Amino acid sequence: MELEVDDMGGLVVMGGRRIAVLGGGNGGHAIAADLSLAGFEVNMYELPAFKDKFEATLKRREIEITGKARIGTARLRKVTTNIKEAVTDAEIIIVAVPAFGHRTFAEVCADHLEEKQTVVLTPGTGGSLEFAKVLGKRRVERDITLAETATLPYGCRLTGSARVDVRIVAKILPTGVFPAKRTHNIVSDLKELYPMVIHAKNVIEAALNNANPIVHPAGALLNAGRIEHSKGEFYLYKEGLTPSSLKVLDAMDMERQALLKALGLKLHLCEDALDERDSVLDTTMAALFGSGSMDAGITMKGPSNLQDRYITEDVPYGLVFMSSLGDMLNVPTPTMNSVINIFSVINQVNYYKEGRTVEKLGIAGLSADELNKFLDEGKF
Repeated sequence: MELEVDDMGGLVVMGGRRIAVLGGGNGGHAIAADLSLAGFEVNMYELPAFKDKFEATLKRREIEITGKARIGTARLRKVTTNIKEAVTDAEIIIVAVPAFGHRTFAEVCADHLEEKQTVVLTPGTGGSLEFAKVLGKRRVERDITLAETATLPYGCRLTGSARVDVRIVAKILPTGVFPAKRTHNIVSDLKELYPMVIHAKNVIEAALNNANPIVHPAGALLNAGRIEHSKGEFYLYKEGLTPSSLKVLDAMDMERQALLKALGLKLHLCEDALDERDSVLDTTMAALFGSGSMDAGITMKGPSNLQDRYITEDVPYGLVFMSSLGDMLNVPTPTMNSVINIFSVINQVNYYKEGRTVEKLGIAGLSADELNKFLDEGKF
């Protein structure tokens, strides 16, 4: 690798593998900055509709990153709202957007993806299958591999214009590949970016290892009055996870684990988990981030209202997905359904209709064996 002076007079690391990071939020900024400081050539993209919020990063082409990852001022190869510029010649394309943005980004990318590229959704929560469905409808015949992680690599927050603070880094990063028969090669490639990547059996295993839909919606629902009364001064991990609320989380987690069991899939737990073994926090928050997860969590404010991403992402794209999968596999999810139903009333939205279902993903009516075979082969 070598340094080159770019057209703005800055030094950029050249010669590393080229990565495209799509999404200009917390996760996108952390990924772009950290990988750039690691020596990769990083292109960063945001939708033109969000250009105003992305203006500082767009102009500076730099991100200041602090906290638990690599720290410093990262100079990116390119920052753009032109998708073709972002993905051209990129070996790996990382999509770091909320689940409700997956379809939009798939549609934006479809005509510009190149042969042998890998698209990674972080996290995916089943979004890789939605991505695949869009590519199929658009008749994309190029050989594209899709993958998704169970979580973002970091717990992080934007702290200002083109500034991001990483509070915690994942200890393990379960990653599923679609089709799963390509898992070995793709996971080997991704380990060069993130050594904590481990293979999941398939993308559904990765999706069901995302604990956010277990922790966030129930935690928010059981603290709804406090959230609205506080007018934004609320810390879920600091004040919302009390013994009573943890009973609800535990019931939901048992439903999630029943789904994993029905499909012959695995719940991944890192070695550095909480001292309270077998607690619901051990199988959710600490599972991927370790014992430091609570310390990091209590510094993160939110949700500030009941239309926060903790609800608008994790209910329709997390809980509805698991509920729909449960209906198909005859696995009851009564506690999840209760949370979905009550939030549908609170926000006056039919989350079952709006959310990610097996019908929308094109996998409705499959048995467990048929689903696993489809996930492995990438076709029926």
